[in-house]
Amino acid sequence: MKITVSLGIIVLLFFGSCNQNQPDGKETAALLQTDKDFNTYCSEHGINARFLLFADSAVIEAGERQLPTIGIEALKKAQKSDSGQKLTWEPARGEVSGNLGYTFGWWKYYAKTKSGKDTIYHGVYTNVWKKQKDGSWKYLVDIGNDTPDPSGKK
Repeated sequence: MKITVSLGIIVLLFFGSCNQNQPDGKETAALLQTDKDFNTYCSEHGINARFLLFADSAVIEAGERQLPTIGIEALKKAQKSDSGQKLTWEPARGEVSGNLGYTFGWWKYYAKTKSGKDTIYHGVYTNVWKKQKDGSWKYLVDIGNDTPDPSGKK
């Protein structure tokens, strides 16, 4: 978790210090919409499908208690069954500067425990996005970690 949090802080500091290019409000709105579309696609097609469709070829996945997955081929190989699981999220903020942007938000992961009990996990994420030659956005870095339920409920 320390590595994940450290990477997230570095990303936020990087974008916070990019003063030579002023944030682009129109591009930021487009990026936030892409992140929302990413979530919708995940809900309709499953967790694995969404990561492949929206990932840049040089993608880096940094999750808790695991080594990072680097590159689209490694991401394909690392995928496991997503049957009975659902992941949803909502971006809380984002920003674009040039051909890079970030989104930050809250996620919920719905799964069953080994004993079959429905469980909801909560967390935050930061994604770094790269604008593609065709004008679309693909995520380059995905960083997330667990948090307590933000509503204070258990």
